[in-house]
Amino acid sequence: MSVSGPEAAEARDRAGTPPQLVAVPGGGNGRPEARPARVVVFLGVADDGRSRVAAALLAHRSKGRVRAVSASSTTLDPDPAVAASLAELGVDLGLVASEPPSPALLDGAELVVVMGYDQDNLTEGRRAEDWCIDDPRGKGPAAMRCIRDAIDRRVQRLLIRMGVALPTRPR
Repeated sequence: MSVSGPEAAEARDRAGTPPQLVAVPGGGNGRPEARPARVVVFLGVADDGRSRVAAALLAHRSKGRVRAVSASSTTLDPDPAVAASLAELGVDLGLVASEPPSPALLDGAELVVVMGYDQDNLTEGRRAEDWCIDDPRGKGPAAMRCIRDAIDRRVQRLLIRMGVALPTRPR
């Protein structure tokens, strides 16, 4: 059975168009101030440098569909080179603050991403993964971009795994 006419042409046009993601403020629940139910916590082990970068990138890439939290027991002022590197992508590191890791925060997370080398039993019994990535603090601009891009690739793959984003089609 074939269909012809204006409906068929319209259907062919729609089928050839790649899908687009549309950000829904508040995670799609209709209340603009409500927080999305999905939470990813980036747990900084030694300090909050990597975890803040990852949280900033996840917040930017998810467009409000996932709440990204940087958690660390030690917070430091952001390294200006790190902030500048993120600014190149249109990401404001100043919008992300770290909070102390607490059982309530970690229990409420869909995923805890450890940003360091020692899980310190905080992730025991929780869905977690370890991203072994160099600390960006004190690195030169080229090394910082490399670290930023490695974190960004992992963030994008995480969003695809979570079903929040679709992989882009090669052109």
